[in-house]
Amino acid sequence: MADGNVSIYQPRMMLKALQQVAIPKRFFHNTFFNTTLLHNTKTVELDVRKGKHRVAVYVNPILKGKVVERDPFETKETRPAYVKEMTALRSQDTTERVMGENIYDALDPARRAAQILGEDLAMLDERLTRLEEKMCAEALLTGKVIVKGDGWNDQVDFGYEMDKHIRILSGTAKWDNENADPMKDLDEWRLDIMKRCGISPDVCVIGNEVYWAILNNAKVKERLDNNRIRLGLITAESQPEGISYCGDLLLPTGPVSLYTYNEWSTNPITGEDEPLMPDNKVLLGSTRARATFNYGLIQNLKALRPLPRFPWSWEEDDGSARFVQLESAPMPNLYQVDAFTVATVL
Repeated sequence: MADGNVSIYQPRMMLKALQQVAIPKRFFHNTFFNTTLLHNTKTVELDVRKGKHRVAVYVNPILKGKVVERDPFETKETRPAYVKEMTALRSQDTTERVMGENIYDALDPARRAAQILGEDLAMLDERLTRLEEKMCAEALLTGKVIVKGDGWNDQVDFGYEMDKHIRILSGTAKWDNENADPMKDLDEWRLDIMKRCGISPDVCVIGNEVYWAILNNAKVKERLDNNRIRLGLITAESQPEGISYCGDLLLPTGPVSLYTYNEWSTNPITGEDEPLMPDNKVLLGSTRARATFNYGLIQNLKALRPLPRFPWSWEEDDGSARFVQLESAPMPNLYQVDAFTVATVL
């Protein structure tokens, strides 16, 4: 009815509810931080040794052996963040129809309460999953994870260095310039990673605008159109986790597979959705690099042990409200930073 009243004399049908909530994607998490570690402490330490490409030296057999100095190591420490969010269920919430409930086959208040609590817990878990993916994106793309919230203002710095792990192109080197050479840049960065840590990069994630810059680049087109020498294939193929396979480039240092990743997180200050993978950046890295996702101690007397998730529910003493809380102490740890290069190419 136009006035919002429901006529009991007209046949009506309740369609299934449409809940337009995007399922959180975990490409960065599952691709680079697929090893999970639990620990009972507030901090995590790791000894890292960066060796050189040293070779043995020649010595005359009648002379003394050559003393070789050991490579030094450094200790890195990271501190997990802490997440503790809750929802409240009050008695009045159970007296109104929940989303998708048939008005002609109404639920009783107890069943509504159970449904609401389940939906609330799922919502809290989705929020935490998105935060974890955002943390992974920050670690990979900036070399840092900024932890800022109520009573918390900290950051974990994994040690990215400018002109080494972070590169910013300018002038005619930008990939949307006619004189740019994306394939040569990728080959140089790939070689640099192999030289730094001995690992060959096997994943290259590019922004959407970067894909078009590569596709429109005259030098790339000329090489791919050469019938006598096959140097790659640019294509488009959707895959799970919000990624799209964009093709391969065959470089002197080895093949590079290109992917775009479309996932967003809502800025809590502006309310705007921001892409986790910026349009103007390139992430070149290896899935074999040492990287883990750690969960620290749950600081709740009902747990007091490391868990990825700790759900906890309780009622007010007078029974007027029930709260559902989800706690976690997450932190991605990017130990082998030399296996990654992030470039701003546009």
